[in-house]
Amino acid sequence: MYKQLIDDLTYYQVDAVRGFLPKEDPLEKLPSTFEVWERIASNMSALLMTNRLRATLEEVSLLDTCRLEDERQIRRAFLLLSVFGNAYVWSGKEPATTIPQTIAIPWCKLAEKLDRPPIVAHASMVLDNWRRLDKSKPIELNNISTLQLFLGGLDEQWFYLTNVAIEAKGAPALVSLVEAQKFLVADNVNGVTKHLRVVVQAIADIYEILVRIPEKCDPYIFYHRVRPFIAGWHSEGVIYEGVSEVPRKFVGGSAAQSSLIQSLDAALGIKHQKDKQSFLYKMRDYMPPAHRKFIEALEAAPSIRDFVLTYKHNYPFLCNIYNDCIQALENFRQKHMQLAVCFIARQAPHNARGTGGTDFARFLQEAKQETKAHLIQ
Repeated sequence: MYKQLIDDLTYYQVDAVRGFLPKEDPLEKLPSTFEVWERIASNMSALLMTNRLRATLEEVSLLDTCRLEDERQIRRAFLLLSVFGNAYVWSGKEPATTIPQTIAIPWCKLAEKLDRPPIVAHASMVLDNWRRLDKSKPIELNNISTLQLFLGGLDEQWFYLTNVAIEAKGAPALVSLVEAQKFLVADNVNGVTKHLRVVVQAIADIYEILVRIPEKCDPYIFYHRVRPFIAGWHSEGVIYEGVSEVPRKFVGGSAAQSSLIQSLDAALGIKHQKDKQSFLYKMRDYMPPAHRKFIEALEAAPSIRDFVLTYKHNYPFLCNIYNDCIQALENFRQKHMQLAVCFIARQAPHNARGTGGTDFARFLQEAKQETKAHLIQ
C-alpha cells in the first residue's frame, strides 16, 4: 500500500508558477475604514526617523478587524500590524516590553485567524510584501517593488525583493517534486529523472538570485538599519496589552521560515540532527498553515531517496541526477552561510546570532554538512 500522494496544489496554496507566493498579487491598500493604518504605514520611515512612531501608535484608534472582507485584506492588515508591532518594540533607545492594545488586539486576532504568531515573519515581509511594476510581466527582480518597509531605502527593499524572487524561481521545483513522487509510484525511472532535472535547475536559479543580495544590500546597512526591526523578542518576552498580561516570546524573521527550502529537504529525504530538525519544525509555526501541510505531505509521500537507493545500480543516471539535487542544495546552503557571516558575524563578532535566535554560523555549517551527507555513493 503506497502512501498518499499530493494531487491538488491549490489545497496547499501552492501555485505552479509562483510557488508559495500568493496566486493573486498582494493587496496594495486596505479599504477606507482602515485609512489610519495606511497613513501610518506610508509615514513609517519618517515616524521612525523623528522618534514619533511609538506615540503615534499609542494614540491610534482601535479598529475592528471583523470589517476586513477577504484573505487579501486580512494578509495586508497583518503585514501592516506586524510592521507596527516590531517597529514599536525596537524603535526606542530601549526595547519596549509591551505593545499597546490598539495594535496588540487586532494583531493577535488576525494572528489567530491566520494561525501564525503575531510578529514579523517571512510570510508577511516576503510572501505578502511585493507588487509588480508591470502587471503584464512576471515576478522578476526587474519588475517588482516592496509594499512596506521600516526605515526604507534601497538596501532594505532589495533584501526583501531577492527573497520574493527566490520564492518565485523555486516554483518549478515544488511542482516537479510532487510529480516525481507520482512517477516513482508507477516505477517510472525516466519520469522521476526528468523531474529531478527540473529541481536541479530550479535550485541553480535560486542560487543565482541569492548571490545577488550584496549587489544592492550593504552588510553594514543591513545589520544596523534593517535587521534590528525583523528581530524576535528579547528573553523576557513582550506583553500584548488587552490580550494577555503574560509576556509572549517569538523569534524574528528567519530564512528557515521559508517553506521552499524545507520542502526541498522534505521531498529529497534530507534529515538533520535533532537540534536543527527541532528548530526547523518550530519555524513551520511561522508559515501559512497550508504551506506547513504541504511540507508534511511531501514527507509523508513515497520517498524519492528510497526509490533512488533501490534503483541506483540498475539506473546510475537516476542516482547521478539525485546527487546533483543534493549538491545544488549544498551549494545554496554554503552561499547562504557565507552571506550570513558577511552580513552578521563580521558586523557584530561578539554577538553573532541569527534573527531566528540561533547560533547561525554553527547551524548553517552543520546543515550544509548534513545535506552533503545525503549524497548517494
